Amino acid sequence: MQWSITPYLWASQTNVDLEIRGDPVGGDTISFKDLLDQTDAAVMLHAEAGRGNWSAFADLTWLKTSDTNDRMVLSVDVDSKTTVLDAGMAWWPGGVGSSLSLIGGVRYSGFNDHYRLRFEDSPVTELRNKDNYYDLLLGIRYHFNLSERWDLLTHADYSLGDSEGTWLIRANLAWTVGSRRMNRILFGYQYKEAEFKSGDVRTSFSYHGPMAGFNFRF
Repeated sequence: MQWSITPYLWASQTNVDLEIRGDPVGGDTISFKDLLDQTDAAVMLHAEAGRGNWSAFADLTWLKTSDTNDRMVLSVDVDSKTTVLDAGMAWWPGGVGSSLSLIGGVRYSGFNDHYRLRFEDSPVTELRNKDNYYDLLLGIRYHFNLSERWDLLTHADYSLGDSEGTWLIRANLAWTVGSRRMNRILFGYQYKEAEFKSGDVRTSFSYHGPMAGFNFRF
């Protein structure tokens, strides 16, 4: 059995666009610095295990953020939890650890938002919004051996189901380290687009930015 565990960080800029009944109502751009200021806790982790021509994988992104928006007569506190979990199987035609693998599974996207609205002379009003989306996930991965210690790892996938569609591409350079040459330092770039619909509201996200991680293999 071969194992691979990779904690990582994705320093993404986020663009958000909103539509209500097909009409654009605005959007926002959140820089990584702004996101970092709002983040209370975060987990980004990929784990995979396999033997022969098959492996099982899970990739988790979990964010807990909070922010306060103060206006003249209104203050809004927002607490949000976002969970994205990809889980499934990979088929390796040349065996686990070879260059090519095809992946299939499920992508779960969950959003849990809590709003507290405070007017000058009014009691606090609380609103909650919780949406869960389950999509079929398909993708391809290929790694290019550049030298004895350097590899280029590429990944592309698409998912569709409860959401309006999500696709992701990334490329990482991997530098092998350690006396047994089992571990790797990763750094690269990732781009993702996702679209969700809840009632009459359609929300489109695009994320892009550098990423880095450390890959433990045993």
